[in-house]
Parts: sequence; C-alpha cells; structure tokens
Amino acid sequence: MERLGDAKMATANEEIVLHYSVASRSFTALWMLEELGLAYRLVDRSLFTGANMSPDYLRINPMGRVPTLQIGDVVVSENPAIGIYLADRYGYGTLAPKIEDPDRGAYLKWMVYSTAVLEPAVAVDGARLDYGAKGPPANWGFDAGDAKDVARLLVRALEGRDYLLGARFSAADVVLGGSLSVRLFTRMIPPEPALLAYNDRLEARPARQRAGAITWPASLFPAA
Repeated sequence: MERLGDAKMATANEEIVLHYSVASRSFTALWMLEELGLAYRLVDRSLFTGANMSPDYLRINPMGRVPTLQIGDVVVSENPAIGIYLADRYGYGTLAPKIEDPDRGAYLKWMVYSTAVLEPAVAVDGARLDYGAKGPPANWGFDAGDAKDVARLLVRALEGRDYLLGARFSAADVVLGGSLSVRLFTRMIPPEPALLAYNDRLEARPARQRAGAITWPASLFPAA
C-alpha cells in the first residue's frame, strides 16, 4: 500500500517504508509521516495474524514490534525515535526545533515522555488492578507515578498554551499526543477539560485524521 503526501517525496533511492499493524502504536508513526507530507509504502505486519513474527520481519525488528521505519539502509523502531528521526530529517526547523532553539530541550523531553512516563504510569495503574486494592509491591518497577500524576503534569504544561511548545505545533505533539489520545479514548487517563481541549485541537488536524483512518479503518472498527 502506498500513501502519497502533498508536500515532500522521498527520492527513488530512499524509499520510506513503514512496517505497521492496524489497531497499534503504528498510529503515531503514520501521523508523523502524514504531517510531513511524505510518500511512503506500508507493509502489513498484523499483530492479529502473526505477520509481525515472520522470519523476514524479525530480521528487521527482532522483537517483532510495530512500527518500524526503513529508509534505505536506515532502520528505526520505537515511536519517539521514529518521530525524532523523521522530524530532524524532513522537518528540521519546523516540526523539529533546531539544536540552537531554546525550545529544543523541552521538545526532546516531550518526545520521549509518552513511552518513558505516560505509558509506564498507565501500566502501574493496570498493575494495581492485577495486585488488588493494595497495589503492587513497593519496589515494583520504577517511579513513573500514575495516570492522575501524568494528567496533572500535562494540564500544568498546557496552561495558557495550544500546544506543548506554546502556540507552535511540533512533532512532540504528534508523539505524546498520539499516546494521550488513545488513553483518553480508552479512559485510562483522567479526562481533564484541558486535556480534552488539547486532544480536540490535535484531532482537527487532517494528517491526524488520515493516520487514524489507516490505524482504525471503519471497515474493522466502525465505532472508532
């Protein structure tokens, strides 16, 4: 399957390939590609059929996880890394603040926050359910806080701002916003008004809508 963006196209010797699955974290990488207006080819590594564990894919990503990005000889997995790589390569100075930009530090923090803090915090809440009312042992995992802690921090970060860097939309809003959007939909993050308003701004973006239609196609997920 090929998707053609309307702004930039990779040259013939640097075809962009995204190994993905529906109903997965591939959504974030897809959103990045769509925001950048890049041409790319999708390879279905469905988590539901086991295509993600095929020998040819395990040679690319030994964990069998999705998404994985390939551009020529470059292979990048994990959404924050994919987001940083794509934004620096194709959106440097626009979706990615330049290295000398004062926003660069906050940008990098938010780029990794989704998988370094947000997702582990939600997992801690899930573990409390598994362990019962007392929760997991005190030395279980690491201190990522919980979903309420994440919500409080993000509400403070977005106070008086449209996006994580202020009025400026960046790839950090794609990477963190992708994780947040899914957790708000599944009610794993408290639906604070500021977070819902932020998510509404993100969902209004055409690139986000296109990525959502690929990740949760109406033919399979009519309710989504």
